Amino acid sequence: MATPDLDGEIARAGELRRPLLVLIAESSKSDADDAARGLLDASNLGSEADRLVPVLLDLRASRNRAMAARFHALETPVLLVLSPGGVVVSRDEKPLTRELVLRRIDEGRLRAGDLDARLALLEAPVTKDGADLKARIALAEFLQGRQNLREAIPHLAAVAHADAADAALRVRAWVDLARAHLWIGEPEKGRHEAESLIAWGAKAPEARAGGELVLATQDAKAGRTARARQEFQAAIAAAPESDYARLARDGLARLPKGEGSP
Repeated sequence: MATPDLDGEIARAGELRRPLLVLIAESSKSDADDAARGLLDASNLGSEADRLVPVLLDLRASRNRAMAARFHALETPVLLVLSPGGVVVSRDEKPLTRELVLRRIDEGRLRAGDLDARLALLEAPVTKDGADLKARIALAEFLQGRQNLREAIPHLAAVAHADAADAALRVRAWVDLARAHLWIGEPEKGRHEAESLIAWGAKAPEARAGGELVLATQDAKAGRTARARQEFQAAIAAAPESDYARLARDGLARLPKGEGSP
């Protein structure tokens, strides 16, 4: 089974100045997956086949699953169009059709240039001065907004672990860093960052609130209701007036009634 080098394909697309068409599917999993795999055939793409870089990540191969994790592909099939610079232009889940694919390719060609120009503009000050934390945050926010969370992680980490950074800025970056790791399928790294943020919370109560919120959200999704309830409550107690406490109250209200509930 083919296991493409996704980063290598992104680099090749950049050299060719062509958008990427990335399909994440799992052969023999469902009719929708099998039908989607055929959408990358030249017979379906027609003249577009020579103007883009198609990549199929078949999740039957474990290496492909690892690569697809960066896109948070929990259900398949998933279709993504990436700019030549690797920026996510669009994302669609089933049902996928030939008409949708061709429309997304057209949209990608129209929008990719602007997105790559924006990326280059935001990368320039970071390349010039890696210690420019405001530039790092601006770049990270752009990448997060495009669902390029894997690419945002090093910039969030630089701010989160910068001793010279403003405490509020560090907390915001640290929370986003933990969330980003969870989103791309790195739960242990995500929990480690959240726990480190909580430990640092003696200096900033919102840090503890943010870290507990991340842990609670993950545990709630995993069905660990009692643990999630305790963590949501800890987030609220740490900094009751913070945005993290507000989100924790919302999360707490959505938990199913059970052990430890009033």
